[in-house]
Amino acid sequence: MDIVVIEDNDSLRRAIARSLSDVGYRVSAFSCAEEFIEDPQSNDPNMLLIDVNLPGESGLSLTARMRRLQPRIGIIILSGRAKPADRRDGYEMGADIYLTKPVDPEELNAAVRALLRRVALPREPELEFGIDLKARRLHGPAGKVMLTGAETAVLAALARAPDRRLEAWQIAEVLGSDGAVASRNTVNVTIFRINQKIMETGADERCIRAIRNWGYSLSIQIGIAG
Repeated sequence: MDIVVIEDNDSLRRAIARSLSDVGYRVSAFSCAEEFIEDPQSNDPNMLLIDVNLPGESGLSLTARMRRLQPRIGIIILSGRAKPADRRDGYEMGADIYLTKPVDPEELNAAVRALLRRVALPREPELEFGIDLKARRLHGPAGKVMLTGAETAVLAALARAPDRRLEAWQIAEVLGSDGAVASRNTVNVTIFRINQKIMETGADERCIRAIRNWGYSLSIQIGIAG
């Protein structure tokens, strides 16, 4: 598996690349988005690890661009920004996983393994359901419905998560604002409304289900565009 690390901190970039190389991945490392884009040898990796605060093109901009160009690529954002709003921005731009610095090497390796399991799956037929992130719209066999910003962020995060499962605290962080984590009631209400909208577009039953004392799982595959 080929992994690209894009991080402007020299020592951190070398440490991440070495950690991943030591467990058998082929790793290329760059200090900015422009170096990565201009390198002809790194145009088809399985996964990107992207720092948010890059010189030149930002990590969020690069994330959105690569998600459009390669919808199936795995993307992990590494950031010192830990506020829920920052995480939500990362997921809306196309990240599969958002990790805050300093990143524990074992957690990073576990996240890479989990995401690569999804990336390595055989290509699937065209999906019946999809989200347009820019338009904040969900479409399915029975039509289209508009989503709120919060609903869009949560549904996209679930759709991209390994095994389409997120812990309750992860959803609470996606829904939070101004550094505060959303309440359990806010999470429950948001999940209920998303389920209603998925059924409006053609699902036969609730597609987001609670996992007792853990979190939530999404039972259908949803394409993501925008």
